[in-house]
Amino acid sequence: MKTRNSQAKSTLIALVFFLLFCSIVQNADAESTKIAVAAIGQEKDAAISLETGRAPFFLIFDGKGAFLEAIDNPAKDQDRGLRKIVSSLFAQEGIAIVIAGNIGSKMEQALKEQHIQYIQKTGVAANAVQTFIQNR
Repeated sequence: MKTRNSQAKSTLIALVFFLLFCSIVQNADAESTKIAVAAIGQEKDAAISLETGRAPFFLIFDGKGAFLEAIDNPAKDQDRGLRKIVSSLFAQEGIAIVIAGNIGSKMEQALKEQHIQYIQKTGVAANAVQTFIQNR
């Protein structure tokens, strides 16, 4: 039969392992989350583009705010259908969140269909990502 002291130790050890596990899962989730910012330049400090579909570049950040890469927007010069091209690109890249200066109703619908969250912000891309991460 276990004594109260050994039961308390067992409970404490289980709690420590549970908290450690939760911390690992949360960090893994933050690292695997990808954020795309519609931008006018390729650097992490580029200004956010006012247009999502016609933005020259998409800057990709991880869930902790680290800059991963810049992607040329394949739809920036298209006359039509750019919302499908862009939303498909985001889905293919595993993007969970999009930040842009303006997200029109058609782009909003295309993002919703891909289960991608969106936020309208202006300013510097990296700053907008950090603000989003701090406020979520």
